[in-house]
Amino acid sequence: MKLKKPRFTFFTELGLSREKAQPLKLAILAVAFGTICANITGGVAMTGYLKLLGASDFVYGLILAVGPVTTVLQVFASFVLERTKKRKFMFMLSGILQRTAWLPFGLVPFLFPMSAPLVQLWMAVLFLLISSLNNPFINVSFLSFITDLVPMHVRGRYFSFRSRIATIFGIAGGLLTAFLLDKFSGFTGYSIVFSMAALFGLMDILTFVFVKFPPMRETEKKESIKKMLSDVFTDKRYMKIIIFITVWCFSVHISNPFYMVYVKTVIGLSNTAITLIMQILPSVCMVFVLPMWGRALDRYGNKPVMMISARCVCVAPFIWFFTTPGPAATVLIVVICMAGGLLSAGLDFGAQNVYLNQAPEKNRTMFLAVYSCVTSLIGIGLANTVGGWLLDHALSLMEGFKFSLFGINFNRYNYLFILTALLRVFATFALLPRLIEEEETAPIKVILKDAMSILKREIVFKRK
Repeated sequence: MKLKKPRFTFFTELGLSREKAQPLKLAILAVAFGTICANITGGVAMTGYLKLLGASDFVYGLILAVGPVTTVLQVFASFVLERTKKRKFMFMLSGILQRTAWLPFGLVPFLFPMSAPLVQLWMAVLFLLISSLNNPFINVSFLSFITDLVPMHVRGRYFSFRSRIATIFGIAGGLLTAFLLDKFSGFTGYSIVFSMAALFGLMDILTFVFVKFPPMRETEKKESIKKMLSDVFTDKRYMKIIIFITVWCFSVHISNPFYMVYVKTVIGLSNTAITLIMQILPSVCMVFVLPMWGRALDRYGNKPVMMISARCVCVAPFIWFFTTPGPAATVLIVVICMAGGLLSAGLDFGAQNVYLNQAPEKNRTMFLAVYSCVTSLIGIGLANTVGGWLLDHALSLMEGFKFSLFGINFNRYNYLFILTALLRVFATFALLPRLIEEEETAPIKVILKDAMSILKREIVFKRK
């Protein structure tokens, strides 16, 4: 029986023909399923599962670094893709293998019931490694595909709309995940949600069966991998982008995995509360502002919008410092998460547009591969590992000095929050202004003035 392509009517065409709009719609449907999988494998379920298997903060950070470390394979994946031009085959095969690995990952306690806890932990790491080894091939082929697919003049609006749909599905998946984890105690709950991650992840990949991938650009001469890498590292404009985003990612991910650990172990919130406040609340806020950020990026340019967003996001770690156990902590965490959902999208989508737009057509996958490799390996993998090591060693020793401020006794997490805040300030004010200059961008003053005018009109309109 011949498979028929699904039809959709929910997407604004933005002047595109039906042939060009159809795969864009399918990519939106796919990311909706993929977001559910990503929320499970990168949220409270992963934190609780690894902690239940016996991982310390350092080991936890080390395990989370497995995925970013494997991104070095993206250079090899890019080389293979440029030589073979078989990006749909690469995407489908690696995607199915990667998503399927989450099933045995969650079933480790039942597949090895008589093993020592340490054996169970490292068996989980083995399946995580299998999943992670396929990620580079997914990323290279998908980024190459989506860059060719989405016209440059609508990227801000398209990616914001795509993210909005994904966020809605992510909220539903997050609520279901939290309910299942609190309903089924111990390893039973984790096995259920990771099986669910495998299912929705496969649905994400299989959606692309119906998508026709545009052909890749043929090169007259087959270049060596050394020549391809040389072209990337000698491109000063592109290296500025990589350096800024790498430092920013490092400033975020040196503490990011440990917010949930802190809230769960120190503040004492339940899985449901953590999911609602730290995953779903930011997503809900983001749903309402994504169209605004998308229009702003298309209208004013990427760099000025990124600068506004980054300056606002810098404040969050300083507020985390005051989240000590007690009722006030929950209120502060709600404020932080709401602000993150409202403000971070401008930086995230602006950075995405910049590195996609500045990658040249020739050997584009190698430029994207190097970008992803460096930002993931250093900005995420190394940051996670350093953060975990600091918590278990250097910052634990500093707790013995009994520092206090505003009546708050410093613990190791407070020190980490201060460090991540300072690193964000450095990236925002020292590196971001030196990012590439784009054509037809508006000054920050103009953007803020327009925003205030719009806000004023909204207030007057509502009063009337």
